[in-house]
Amino acid sequence: MLGPYLTLFASAEIFIFVFIEIVTKLEPIERVITKTAQFRDYIILVVLFGLFSIFGTYVGMQTEYDSIMNIRDIGPIVAGLIAGPYAGLAVGLIGGIQRLSLGGASAVACSLGTILAGLLAGALYHFSKGKLPGIVLAMIFGALMELMHGILILVLVNPFSVASTIFMENIPQMIIANSLGVGICIIVIHSRIEMLRIIHSK
Repeated sequence: MLGPYLTLFASAEIFIFVFIEIVTKLEPIERVITKTAQFRDYIILVVLFGLFSIFGTYVGMQTEYDSIMNIRDIGPIVAGLIAGPYAGLAVGLIGGIQRLSLGGASAVACSLGTILAGLLAGALYHFSKGKLPGIVLAMIFGALMELMHGILILVLVNPFSVASTIFMENIPQMIIANSLGVGICIIVIHSRIEMLRIIHSK
């Protein structure tokens, strides 16, 4: 019974690792994470992480009431943590609007959750003065964003019996998958920042 969920986790986390390893080696993203970016670098980041967010929906698993167990929120969360509230919001809007277009009982709640995840990640960036959070804090933040996602479902989806079914079938797994995904991204980004620091100090 756990087979489909374990398959989703494995494929999702592998995809996340490959994606973040590739994009952090692109010069525009390097400039963003080293705080030397120009406006066009942020545009490239928004496009890449927006596509990542969309793919995070499609790599997910369809459950009852046309809801989707997914990793969509990782894109806006990571974008917000490394580039601030405008980038996080923009990526969240891309992922959220695309999710809204798919419909389903939880479409509005899930779209709003993705948008807020990016915005709140950007707020954390702002309050930490652009300092990238540690791995544990980032994973806790990712888990909290998925819990918020679940609360939005419970509040906005009617009837409550449908909302509770969607919550129980999706949110516990999404908390695990998304928090792990955010953690993987932060590990790779920290590693890349340190490598760039060593290179530039020579």
